[in-house]
Amino acid sequence: MEENTEKKRRGSGKNEFIPFYFSDFIKGLEKFWWLIVILVILFGGIRFFLSYKRYKPVYSTSATFTISTSTGNSKSEGGMTSYSFYYDSAMTTQLSSTFPYILQSNILQDAICEELGYDYLPASLSASSVSGSNMFTISCSGSDPQQVYDVILCAIEKCPEAARYVVGKIKFSMITNPYLPTAPSNRYSFVKDAAKYAMIGVFLGLAWILVYCVSRKTIRTKDEISEQLGHEALGVLPRVSFKRYKQEIDRSILWTNPNVGRGFLESLRLLRNTVVHEIRPEEKTIMVTSTAPGEGKTTVVANLALSLTDLGKRVLLIDWDIRNPSILETLGLDPKMMEEKDDDAFFHIFHLKEFGISLLLFSQKKNYWKRMHAEYVKELLDRLRNSFDLILVDTPPCGLVSDTAVIAQSVDVALYVILQDAVRVSRIKAGIETLLESDVRLLGCIFNGAESGLAGYGENYGYSRYGHYGKYGYGYGYGHYGYGYGYGYGENEKKKSSGRRASSGKKS
Repeated sequence: MEENTEKKRRGSGKNEFIPFYFSDFIKGLEKFWWLIVILVILFGGIRFFLSYKRYKPVYSTSATFTISTSTGNSKSEGGMTSYSFYYDSAMTTQLSSTFPYILQSNILQDAICEELGYDYLPASLSASSVSGSNMFTISCSGSDPQQVYDVILCAIEKCPEAARYVVGKIKFSMITNPYLPTAPSNRYSFVKDAAKYAMIGVFLGLAWILVYCVSRKTIRTKDEISEQLGHEALGVLPRVSFKRYKQEIDRSILWTNPNVGRGFLESLRLLRNTVVHEIRPEEKTIMVTSTAPGEGKTTVVANLALSLTDLGKRVLLIDWDIRNPSILETLGLDPKMMEEKDDDAFFHIFHLKEFGISLLLFSQKKNYWKRMHAEYVKELLDRLRNSFDLILVDTPPCGLVSDTAVIAQSVDVALYVILQDAVRVSRIKAGIETLLESDVRLLGCIFNGAESGLAGYGENYGYSRYGHYGKYGYGYGYGHYGYGYGYGYGENEKKKSSGRRASSGKKS
């Protein structure tokens, strides 16, 4: 029995595997779409630039002809020597193997350069034959179309003379004449090639998102709180949405706001009833914390305090997140309530008639940190518990500062807020461990900001589907940590605080 209690208290190590959800991939796309765009531009753009810089157009032309060889006999006709040419398959076979070498020979290339006035041959020549026939094709290619055309014409003219030293007298009979090339033979589609490499960027981006989705271990469903953390989920608060009205409406996520959907109000009512049922008669002080900023703990604690008044409870709400106080903003109250008073009191208690609760706010005094220790916190809470049925404390997130651990030593129970799919399981476990080291009783966890649908995780939490959402705690910053604000105590605070209570906006 003791072992099971300890296992539940510290969190089970079983079931470390967290399944991959399709919605993880959708959220990954929403979060890292810019990475895909950057990779597409990077791969596609670099490929386009390099291809454009390296591309050299090549112009080609060719001529097809038949070759006949001389009989070797000659006769004189009026002082002129004449030859007879014929087609011989044996000679053609010999020409097929030797003709390419004739085109590459120095004899022919020197003759072409001398004829055209070039220092070197500005185009390349090649030859091919049709097997079993005396048909040949000469091809010429180079970077300048006019030079290519001139070289092939000259080659056709000079080739019989160069071949005479190898195979004897030959005669060309043209079938297809060469032409002046007007377009490169190596046409290159830069856009198409860049698009191929851009697809590599898309693939790498999607692969990164897939790895991100598989490797990230967060709490996505209510059941995973017990499976991954070994603690009970006391309730689920859905993500709040508002209809898109043309006129301006109250979009505060509060128990008292009639524009908040029934799903949220019903979930909050169930959570309130569960908390009231779970706490013991002697337990009056409840702290609400989370792992990281932005998980909505302030919204949760404020709404829990407001909902408890419907049960006739006298509720005190304490904003003990002094480095980043946000209760006033959550309740929509004027920050001028916290303007410095003439006295040197460490804190002030305000009775908020419109909400039916009392609110404790700390004043900005220089010696606050000297008093932020367990003895003073316990003394303060002990004096306050006699005047209220329940005291709810909004604390900083676990692990950021030591304040949370100090407060946890003096309260009766703790509630731990977990925002859906926001913080890694390892960090949540570390935060709960830090909290439990203070020997506070962890009443359970509150699964906050739950959503369904394509971007959800297959569970229906009953929230409406309108497009504009109220988000818990976003924009909630802790850039001040490590610097300090310098809050302090008043020396005559004990005398002034005893039995002190005032109406709305007035100091107790």
